[in-house]
Amino acid sequence: MKQKFIYILVTLSLFTSTLFTSCSDSFFETSPATLITTPEVFSSEDNIDAFINGAIRYLMENSTSQDNPGLPAIFLTHEVMGEDAFARDGRYGFRDSYPYRDPFDNTTRRALFFWTLQYTSIDHANNIIANIDIDESTKQSIKHLKGQAYALRAYNYLNLVRQYQFTYVKDANTKAIPVYTEPTTPNTNPNPLSTVSEVYDLIIKDLTEAEKLLPGFERTVKNRPDINVVYGLFARTYLTLENWELAAEYAARARAGYPVMTPEQYTGGFNDVSNPEWIWGHPQTQTQNKGGASYLAYIETTPYTTDANGTNLYYGYNSIMPDPHFIALFDDGDIRKSLFEIATQPAEALYRHYRYKKFRNKYPNHDGHIVLMRSSEVLLIEAESKARLNDVNGAVGTLNELRRNRNLSDLSATDFDKEGIIDEILLERRRELWGEGFRLYDILRLQTAPVRRETTETFVDDEGRTVSVRGHWITRFPDGTDLVPNSKYYLFPIPLNEINNNPNLDL
Repeated sequence: MKQKFIYILVTLSLFTSTLFTSCSDSFFETSPATLITTPEVFSSEDNIDAFINGAIRYLMENSTSQDNPGLPAIFLTHEVMGEDAFARDGRYGFRDSYPYRDPFDNTTRRALFFWTLQYTSIDHANNIIANIDIDESTKQSIKHLKGQAYALRAYNYLNLVRQYQFTYVKDANTKAIPVYTEPTTPNTNPNPLSTVSEVYDLIIKDLTEAEKLLPGFERTVKNRPDINVVYGLFARTYLTLENWELAAEYAARARAGYPVMTPEQYTGGFNDVSNPEWIWGHPQTQTQNKGGASYLAYIETTPYTTDANGTNLYYGYNSIMPDPHFIALFDDGDIRKSLFEIATQPAEALYRHYRYKKFRNKYPNHDGHIVLMRSSEVLLIEAESKARLNDVNGAVGTLNELRRNRNLSDLSATDFDKEGIIDEILLERRRELWGEGFRLYDILRLQTAPVRRETTETFVDDEGRTVSVRGHWITRFPDGTDLVPNSKYYLFPIPLNEINNNPNLDL
């Protein structure tokens, strides 16, 4: 543990924004800085503001290898550990996450990366919180900076507790992860594991502090967590805790002012924070994007041009594909269904796969943005919560708001009972949120298992041959057993380096 924390304090300085010149809230006013000391970092409001910019960039962009493009690498891992996406056989990036081998193995560089990335981000937030004193005379803008740090810390702990242990309602008292709320130094003693319940208590406490500090904050770029983001994080938290009243309440607050995107906007490529329903997103310039190893380059399956022979060409690794059985979940007329098509050219790289044009990188600069929270997500939290509170009419009405913007007709509450509308909402989460990193969270939260089935679907290719569509090729765990709920294979492992350096883990 101590070795890791030495790394933490050095790393941020390499990604922090311009600390010694005037800077604004703009994400794009960033450049690497030389090694700096803590007093210099927090010597002015501009420096603290720049520190937060650098902290966000670190979480989203720091990479130890091409297949670890920051936090989005975790999103993509969540997706291929479910049933609606699979990793192309032999393709670089997520081929070992798909069969539950990586990051289950705690000796892999990915296991170490996932752990270190998020705990480093927590330490960044801890430094901000510890170095900003608040009293009645404190400027609102300073309060806003500290509120953002509380939100970022809560976000990281919410992700970690759902990745490294089973869900709260299964066993709130089981040991989960270590908790750190103070800046770390080379002399910091490593902490033991806290329980699931203790971690959630901290998350709620942090979000409550952020809720007090962030009113009035008007961000200029959506990479910053504002009050709507805090409401959305509350909604995610209470959804997992099964506190349905508060989940519904905070979900409604989170999406206020962020209308569900229209059918036409849905086809825009999911690559720009200007989308009206993006509550939180990470914009990137060309130099900040990792090109062919970026989040979008792994999940994008849309050809960007053709060669002289008319063969479709793709940018990036295109490693993660939609499963054919997933496509069957969509009704005819759904705007989302129109985004699927089979690659029919024998010479093209994705031949025999379904392409899903939900995600499209920006061309020619490949500088697409990363979505972190949308109003459709929190709308679905609101709908599910209402359903679980026996408000079938309210749940159907909320769900219909989304359906109308996907070119679908309204559902009638008279056609559903409580369990029926819950099932429909959970299916809608799969349809709407594919590729955004939620699938593993839902598998663990709902204590279900992915249902992976090989496909028997065929099509006629461009040369007139009838051939099979590619789909799932792994349907069991690495030990040969069936996919079951609450399996050890769904949990991320504490990396071996951490175990060796922290004698207090008591595993």
